[in-house]
Amino acid sequence: MKIRDYMSSKVMTVTPQTRLSEAREQLEVSGLRCLPVVEGRRLVGLLLASDLPGEAAPGIQVQAVMRPPNVTVPPNGAIERAAVLMLQHDVRGLPVVDAHEQLVGVLTVSDLLGVLVAHPPVQLWG
Repeated sequence: MKIRDYMSSKVMTVTPQTRLSEAREQLEVSGLRCLPVVEGRRLVGLLLASDLPGEAAPGIQVQAVMRPPNVTVPPNGAIERAAVLMLQHDVRGLPVVDAHEQLVGVLTVSDLLGVLVAHPPVQLWG
């Protein structure tokens, strides 16, 4: 099974120049915990809700607190490998990038649960 078949391709993003106040609002309204940071479509970082300061000075931008995208997966990668990476790195989602580091989607734990329900390894109920 390939990641591209289960990832979410509609992804809310911010740029390094987005104000933290705007990014915080996007996170709160969407209920997300993380936003990919892109320049054009190229993934350059991640903004985690847990990294946002309590009160940011006006004008502070995402680039001041974003993290580098340490773990990514390719769309043609195996879904099982993505699950292993999530466990190893204790993350609930992975950016999906193509060979040019362009963000093409996000794979989340919820997506993996959907795979398990659609393709159970064993009969779960008698």
